[in-house]
Amino acid sequence: MKKVLISIAVGLGFLVPAVVLAQSPTTGLLNVYVQVINPTGVAYSPSNFTVAVSGNSPSLTSFQGSQSGTLVSINPGSYAVTVINQYGFNPSYSVGCDNTVSAGQTQLCVITMSGGTFNPPTTLFPWTAAPPPLSCYNETPTVSLGQSARFSVQGGSGFTYNWSTATQNFPNIGPVLTTTFSVSGMQTVTVTNANQTAVCTVTVLPTYAPYAPLPAAPGTTLYQQYPQNYSAYVAPRMPNTGSEPSNGTEVAFAVVLVLGAAFMTYPYVKKALAVVVR
Repeated sequence: MKKVLISIAVGLGFLVPAVVLAQSPTTGLLNVYVQVINPTGVAYSPSNFTVAVSGNSPSLTSFQGSQSGTLVSINPGSYAVTVINQYGFNPSYSVGCDNTVSAGQTQLCVITMSGGTFNPPTTLFPWTAAPPPLSCYNETPTVSLGQSARFSVQGGSGFTYNWSTATQNFPNIGPVLTTTFSVSGMQTVTVTNANQTAVCTVTVLPTYAPYAPLPAAPGTTLYQQYPQNYSAYVAPRMPNTGSEPSNGTEVAFAVVLVLGAAFMTYPYVKKALAVVVR
């Protein structure tokens, strides 16, 4: 029995290191990403470029580039990653493209193929461009109760913003908000976009704004009647007549009328006088 136990112990002594050795990684990993910055009018993709890996027995010695990454297992030691066919592009390599790797270690290699004058892509691995900061602008710093206040926002991503006041919510609208307030005092307007928030303030006076006049009907003109100032005025009278003075034209016209009347009535007056004389 004692010999059996000794044999089992010896067997376990050899088995445990073997199991541990089997579970320990013996290779490292390379994660290779390729991103392309195209010149204007050119549309190359990462798969247009061939990547080569040199080192201690890599699982892949060459492959097509990918922006989502390609895993290569490799034995510990130094290695190098290069692009074979460059098509006039200029490659730039991150630190992890020419380095050493240990067993169980993962190295990251990012290759950027640049074509000179370019339009930057929206996203480059592993960096994501942050949207510009959100800023709220108050275009009407002071308003009265019921008067429209206008706010605008700049920055953020996309063109959809969520606005809110102490009493109202305006979800999913554009970069401009026009609203009124029913409470006086300093009021706050908040705008959010993605994970950014900006705040505007407005002073609301405790007086109501007058209503705007109704638009004029077609063919008419709106006018405002102003108060009139009246004063007593008495025109001077002509002596012994009680009539107001006249200008020269009116006097001449009156003389012509009198002469005309005299000329027309002269024969009749003459006959009447002759009868009286008899």
